[in-house]
Amino acid sequence: MTYDTQIITCINEGTCRPYNRKTGDDDREMELFMQKIIDTTTAREKTTRNRLLLLKLGCTVIVALLLACLSVTGVSAASGLKIYDYQSKKNVTYTGKQVKVTLNGEQISKDDTPGIIMDGIALLSYKDIFANSPIKAKCVYNKPEGTVTIKGSGTTIVLTINSKTAVVNGKKVKMPVAPIKIKYRFADVTKILVPSRFVAETLGYKYTWNSSNSTAAIEGNPFMISINDGKEFAYTGSIADVTIDGTKVSPGNMPSLIIDNITMVRAKRVFADSKVKAKYSFDSKEQTITLSKDENVLKMKIGKKTADLNGKSVKMNIAPMIVTNHNAKSSFVMVPGSFTASALGYDYSWNQSKRTSEITTRKEDSSDQTGKDDSETGGDPLDPELGDDSVINEKGTILRQWRSNEALLGKGSNVHEIAGKGQATEDIGTISVNLSNVNQKMLNVETYQFPATMPYGEVTSGFKNKVITIRVPGMNCTTQTNYFNETANSVIEHITTKYDSTSKTAIIEITVRSENISYDISLSADRMNLYVNLYKNSITSATVGTNSKGDYITLNSLRPLEVMITNQGGYLTLDLPYTINGIGDQYASISGSKYVNQFFTVSSNNGMQAFIELKNGADYYIIQNGNWYTLSIQPKGTIVEPEPPKEDEEKPSDINKDNYEIRIPRPADIRSDMISDEDYYYKKQFAIKLSGDYTSYFNTNPVIVNSSIIRDVTVKLNADYQTEICFTTSKLQGYEYVMDDSYIYVNIDIPKNIYKNIVVLDPGHGGGANGAQYFNTKEKDLNCKMLYTLGKKYFDSDTSKIKAYYTRVTDKDVDLYDRAGFAKEVGADLFVSLHMNASTSKSANGTEVYYSSSNNEKNRTGLNSSRMASMFVNNLSTVLGTNNRGISSARYVVVHRNTVPAVLIELGFMSNQNDFNKISNASYQETVAKTIYETLCNVFEQYPTGR
Repeated sequence: MTYDTQIITCINEGTCRPYNRKTGDDDREMELFMQKIIDTTTAREKTTRNRLLLLKLGCTVIVALLLACLSVTGVSAASGLKIYDYQSKKNVTYTGKQVKVTLNGEQISKDDTPGIIMDGIALLSYKDIFANSPIKAKCVYNKPEGTVTIKGSGTTIVLTINSKTAVVNGKKVKMPVAPIKIKYRFADVTKILVPSRFVAETLGYKYTWNSSNSTAAIEGNPFMISINDGKEFAYTGSIADVTIDGTKVSPGNMPSLIIDNITMVRAKRVFADSKVKAKYSFDSKEQTITLSKDENVLKMKIGKKTADLNGKSVKMNIAPMIVTNHNAKSSFVMVPGSFTASALGYDYSWNQSKRTSEITTRKEDSSDQTGKDDSETGGDPLDPELGDDSVINEKGTILRQWRSNEALLGKGSNVHEIAGKGQATEDIGTISVNLSNVNQKMLNVETYQFPATMPYGEVTSGFKNKVITIRVPGMNCTTQTNYFNETANSVIEHITTKYDSTSKTAIIEITVRSENISYDISLSADRMNLYVNLYKNSITSATVGTNSKGDYITLNSLRPLEVMITNQGGYLTLDLPYTINGIGDQYASISGSKYVNQFFTVSSNNGMQAFIELKNGADYYIIQNGNWYTLSIQPKGTIVEPEPPKEDEEKPSDINKDNYEIRIPRPADIRSDMISDEDYYYKKQFAIKLSGDYTSYFNTNPVIVNSSIIRDVTVKLNADYQTEICFTTSKLQGYEYVMDDSYIYVNIDIPKNIYKNIVVLDPGHGGGANGAQYFNTKEKDLNCKMLYTLGKKYFDSDTSKIKAYYTRVTDKDVDLYDRAGFAKEVGADLFVSLHMNASTSKSANGTEVYYSSSNNEKNRTGLNSSRMASMFVNNLSTVLGTNNRGISSARYVVVHRNTVPAVLIELGFMSNQNDFNKISNASYQETVAKTIYETLCNVFEQYPTGR
């Protein structure tokens, strides 16, 4: 400490505490010097000489003060940052890292008011960083309300001091830490500090934390767009790529965007200026887009969800749009990628790991197709899913495959009620019936019209015992029944209309021939016509394949199939009543199979048939898993009937209903194998899923919740035709469920009270942090693919063995301290981070595992980080055949700042050609994922948690 800082101490704290330096004479001189100042200021009368002396000494003090101000940063770093906390109303000394901030490489933070770190999150002055910097966000502090409003890039963020809840464009979101109000005592200035990463990324900037110099780097200009000449805003969603038959399409100034969970792509660039070579035109006056390829002509209109395909009207989930890139000052026509590709006769799949729309030429007639490797493509939902592993363990080789044009298949809106007021009883309208199917556009939809003489008011409906009952208060109708001939290819048996004079309500009863349908209702724009849409089931794909067990035929459909099989004269006949033949009539001789000679499909009145010609000595076994129906064809006498599903093992007879926070009414036809679940812990949500559409059932049989932790419950029909019951919680929860004949009972609690063994898995890097890059491959992608994309099926297979939480499941850069802290948040027992190695020496190769000697205490099971590191490096190198480089201690944040035994795996060297060939190989990657899982199982077996 210098003289300068000694003076500061005297003035600010009111006392003089001499600081002993080696030059004691100087210190004594300074002490006497200060005593003179005190004596001078307390004297009542001074001579002129004394006043001149005081003036001289005062000048000296001022100079010292100025020098002190220049060195304040060094003082803070050496002795801590003295602040006043307005929440605790206490003076405190902050001794953690002091944060600097750069914007596009230039420092914008102030040295005398640096940012601080709380719970691993950098908090910075909103005024210094976002208002008074080149970011130039408009910021308003409302002192009475304790709120800070930050506006920029078309986004409005409202933060409340000491609250983790923020409001972004009107929607509540959770932040990792709350804003705080503090006073920097040396600088004598009050600041409000906000979570810097949250605000920066919400405004559309890239944010990178550099722990080596405690600097937050904010980069780039927000990607500013507007849609259909709407309000300009910063797009912060995912940026996607497009490939055509494996060749990447250059995005130019507009990449693909994810809007409402649908990928929007450039119409002209992707479908006209590519291998597709469709003819493209855009009528700017009419705002219409026309794309034509071979016999397919697709017409779409900006802002409209209805398109015209080959003269037939079809519906889209999202309308085409004009997106303006304000950074590039240019606009582009964007269309839904999946719908457009399918309409033009191409196959489309979304590769989640690569964030890529993969458009491929449809190969319906190829007789030499092989199955795609899920680990490379991200999984094709139309590939066969064979279900029972005890019967068929592998997909093998796909011999023939047919797919429907999904643009011609309707899936429905699930709207069963329409709000509105009934007409006055003295002025009642009349409903009539149009018995013709007015929908000739969608293959699987029948639409019937019910005109009225006055606008419809409220409409309600329900479906039970093959009868759709529609009630319309304030309307009259003629009592009559109209029958439909079964040969008319209609799912309807008859329609009855009648009038209830007591309630003055018109009742429409539509009796159908099968319960395996869905329906919705809608009104015309003038509310003069009621439309009832009936959706038949439809085949969406058929696959014939072979594997080491035999052959298989897999049918995929919109809903679970009802199949009647006849085995006669070497032919299997599959009757599928009230099911549309979405793949069309097909006839194929099967080459390369063991037991299947021919496969063909034929459409029929009110259904379809599939025929399979078998070779002598073949028999079949049925596997049905949701919407997938598979016939396994194997030699006679070798098929072993698997044990039937156990009668609800999880159905104890002594369920205490009071011990469960959630009770879900159980539909009578729901078996235990029709129930699944999914943990959306990163959103503080989890879902229970029932195969089929039970949304109407839960309208009259609501879910019962008895917990303040449950904030919201939603019931919806998801894309896999499952009824998804989603629960939102106030904090991360584990869950488990059991059932009896009446209910599904769900227990929630902190994870450690639910799960026996908990691990946090950390795919290294992500987002802008690519890690090592060699041979056009990024380390971050390899880490996520092996640990999450491939590993998920192992870690999700049985949570009674291991419950896994991931630090990231997408291409996102997660702060290192947040990764380490996540283990404590979820109550994990172990932490494993996966990385790939690199070296300037191309000969360096092999597997090594790191731990931190400062986080190496044995836990209560006797396990420490170094022991776990040894188990991993030995097991991985043995199974994978890599060079065992041993274990090492290092201060990597994810292991060093962890609270549980933690290891960081460096699997292999991307810089070494041999290692790279291994870690980039699909089957090798699968082995890596399985080995990590099995090693963790072994760790928990040797060091049981005791829970």
